[in-house]
Amino acid sequence: MKLKSLIQKRNYKTLLLFVFGMFLFSGLSAQTPVKVKGKVIESDTKEAVIGATVRLKEGLKGTMTDVDGNFEIEVPSNATLVISFIGFDLKEVPLNGASVVNVELVKNASLLSEVVVIGYGQVKKSDATGSVLAIKPDQLNRGLQVNAQEALMGKMAGVNIVPASGAPGSGATIRIRMGASLSASNDPLIVIDGVPADNSSLNSINPNDIETYTVLKDASATAIYGSRASNGVLIITTKKGNLAGGGKPRISYNTNLSLSHVQNYYELLSADEYRDAFKKYATSAPASFQLGNASTDWQRQIYRTAVGHDHNLSLTGSSKSTPYRVSAGYTSQDGIIKENNYQRANGSIGLSPKFFDKHLTVDINLKGSIERNRPVSTGVIGSAISFDPTRPVHETYPNNVGLGYYTWMDTGKPIVLAPSNPVADLQLNNMLDKVNRSIGNVALDYKIHGFEDLHLNANFGYDVRNNSYSESIPQFAPSMYTSNQNNGTGRLYNRESKNRNYLMDLYATYNKELGKKQSINAMAGYGWQRFWYSTNDKATDHLGKELAGVQPTQGEGELYLLSFFGRLNYAYADKLLVTATLRSDASSRFAAENRWGYFPSVAVGYRLSEESFLKDVRSLSDLKLRVSYGQTGQQDIGSYYEHMATYTASYNNAMYAFGDEWLTVYRPNGYDPNIKWETTSTYNFGLDYGFLNNRIYGSVDLYTRKTKDLLNKIFVPAGSNFTNVLNTNIGDMESKGIELAVSGVPVKTKGWEWTLSGNFTYGTSRITKLNTIDTDNNFVKTGNAGGTGRYLQVHKIGETPYTFFLLQQAYDEKGKPLDGKYIAKDGGITSSEADANKYVTGKSSQIPYYYGLSTRVTHKNWDLGLNGHGSFGNYVYNYQKASESLDDLFSANKVSSNIARATLDNAFVLQRIYSDYFLENGAFFKVDNITLGHSFSHLWNSSSSLRLALSAQNIVTLTKYSGVEPEVYSGIDRNVYQRPRIYTLSLNLNF
Repeated sequence: MKLKSLIQKRNYKTLLLFVFGMFLFSGLSAQTPVKVKGKVIESDTKEAVIGATVRLKEGLKGTMTDVDGNFEIEVPSNATLVISFIGFDLKEVPLNGASVVNVELVKNASLLSEVVVIGYGQVKKSDATGSVLAIKPDQLNRGLQVNAQEALMGKMAGVNIVPASGAPGSGATIRIRMGASLSASNDPLIVIDGVPADNSSLNSINPNDIETYTVLKDASATAIYGSRASNGVLIITTKKGNLAGGGKPRISYNTNLSLSHVQNYYELLSADEYRDAFKKYATSAPASFQLGNASTDWQRQIYRTAVGHDHNLSLTGSSKSTPYRVSAGYTSQDGIIKENNYQRANGSIGLSPKFFDKHLTVDINLKGSIERNRPVSTGVIGSAISFDPTRPVHETYPNNVGLGYYTWMDTGKPIVLAPSNPVADLQLNNMLDKVNRSIGNVALDYKIHGFEDLHLNANFGYDVRNNSYSESIPQFAPSMYTSNQNNGTGRLYNRESKNRNYLMDLYATYNKELGKKQSINAMAGYGWQRFWYSTNDKATDHLGKELAGVQPTQGEGELYLLSFFGRLNYAYADKLLVTATLRSDASSRFAAENRWGYFPSVAVGYRLSEESFLKDVRSLSDLKLRVSYGQTGQQDIGSYYEHMATYTASYNNAMYAFGDEWLTVYRPNGYDPNIKWETTSTYNFGLDYGFLNNRIYGSVDLYTRKTKDLLNKIFVPAGSNFTNVLNTNIGDMESKGIELAVSGVPVKTKGWEWTLSGNFTYGTSRITKLNTIDTDNNFVKTGNAGGTGRYLQVHKIGETPYTFFLLQQAYDEKGKPLDGKYIAKDGGITSSEADANKYVTGKSSQIPYYYGLSTRVTHKNWDLGLNGHGSFGNYVYNYQKASESLDDLFSANKVSSNIARATLDNAFVLQRIYSDYFLENGAFFKVDNITLGHSFSHLWNSSSSLRLALSAQNIVTLTKYSGVEPEVYSGIDRNVYQRPRIYTLSLNLNF
């Protein structure tokens, strides 16, 4: 023990000396200090730059210019000064012994000259005519980010991101301007390094590999992607190698350790409260029925404090003038529900060599991921809420029934219609979801020798995904008596799926300066893309025997997209900008006569800040007007073969007897041979602005959008097709909105900087046509809350999609709801829950108002940041509360169940799931994360640095919603896996 103590003391001393040495080394200089004076002015106006930062390149020392642009600093005689100011190019000045330095900064308006990625090319932000947003992930104020989409939450006007659940590795719903479709997909097109992919691809991308996110919102920006751009485009560009620093390798390592906690528990009756309520209200229970002697909090039995960690390592540099970047990452995150775990391993390689005297540029991007997810059914959340708190977790029964877990029994036999033990479901159900994925491309850019204005481009890409899901539930598990074969038979289930996406784009670009004031950029090309998938699944018992009534299934599909596209940009005097695009797409989803769709757009930008009457306004940095119109298309309706006759083989229990032989028959599926493109037309008016050398900048966008020939699921008369529900083109919808974004630097002084960004969006949608002949009684039910026919929402002409369709609750004179009583359309009181008594509430789950806020304060090497987002104007149906009643205390199945305290308050005897009593305001504001960090530079050389940070996520949610989670995209709160509160310790080391 003495030896161990001595070793520990020596280790502590060594560590203290090491830390002290780092701080000491960072502040020392071997050079003789000299006092340097100087002045910083603008290169064009020769006026003083007030508040410019002057710092030592090889250290932490710095100062700022005064009101006359002068500065004074004491530094080593051979030091290099770095002078910077917002809106100007950064400038490095080697002193070489000089004591007086005068510096001219060249106005750059970096935000304006920033290059943003658009379809099949790039453009300076100042020259963009469409509604284009580009952001870089915040490396300081970010918190824990497992998935790529988490970096965008609350950061962009017009972009709403709602997490699917609090489960680690779960995806999110991304909506750009609310979406333009009904039954077809409303997901944006996602393009990763030039390869169009689906939403699931965001889970496989390491957030640490992402350089920029670019969102294309209006039709002028998205029309170049025509076929799938009705709901906007999200372009992700990953990090590349570079030639900076002479190509010397740079290593970056960052790691996070996190703890996740449950934020809220559903307010249920305790065991003693439940016993009292049971005696009072469970009048149907026979005298022989006995409650248990336990006191079990089932919610706390399934939840836990979860641990997570991730590690990321990257190597960036260049070799023989070939930039490269190689990275690897590993993430392991436990969920707050026991047994839930998500793991991901990532790897990426990026190479950018040049050939033929730098005329041929090759950009190679390869990314791979291996995901291992142990999911849990959200049904255990509902089971934990409703399970009788007087029952124990464990119980022993004859014949090994329940495998040692409490199981509902009646006369010695399991009750088939009883709920399953949620703890048993977690610990006995073994589920594993494995995904192996690779996304990559090779892009060629050849600048013609002797005719360098012309570039020939080729992009070859792929997206390959293999998914394997397995589920094993042992024999005699409690859930095997309430599901599967209902007799204790175990279940083995396996599903294999493969997805392939191959891409080829060939296009040419031509750039030409036409005199001193005019320029053009033209692009034309051809695109080809193939999608293929196959799936098969099988369920057996533990002996490999197929389960009765469960037929193995398999499927395969293939989809082709062909495209011709072109774009022309014209600029005059750097102030008049015109963009015109045209794309023609063919989709194999449609019959030959409807296969091609044509999607044009035109946009005009006018930079007022370049006019002579505004150019001399020093406070105005940028002022640009944008007007655009364009059309985009939609063909993503799920099935690849909606236009043609297909058949489904019968199950074993639906075979046809022909004599003594049972034959497999093929049943025709419904189809519409005339189905065609859904088309969305968008008008957009935008204004980009900047003031005080862009210390304040932002944008305003107004848009109106009309979608016609909606790809919609409708009910068709019996006998008119081979199905009662058909995908076809019926309906129109229009939407409009306004988007505001502002960013600024309110404070920038010596040692202090405060940055602030905010955005606000208002958007609304209205269905203008739904059927061939529309009447007041026509609507399409949607929003199923579970079970047959339990629809809570409708699509109806004149209303917002997903508007709630409910019964109007009746109240007594004291404001208490009357059980089973509703206000009929004639104003009377009724007990009927028929559709004839329901009304269109005018309240939708779609979010009309949402906003985001980000801020960070920096003082020397300390930084403190905060991110938040919120929404209002939408509604959430508390189905979790609506599904409970006093009758649940004891059911006809001889099962007792817990209820919420709120159920005692409303005293509903039966479930009243259609009552608008349970429809609540879904407004909220969340503090997404707070981060405090400290940076250390020059650890052992000038290029080494270290940053330590502490962050807390989901700290507070301000809302009046009575459920545990107000942010539910569907608007129906049912077994929600809530987002946890997360505390994270982060380390980032660069050298």
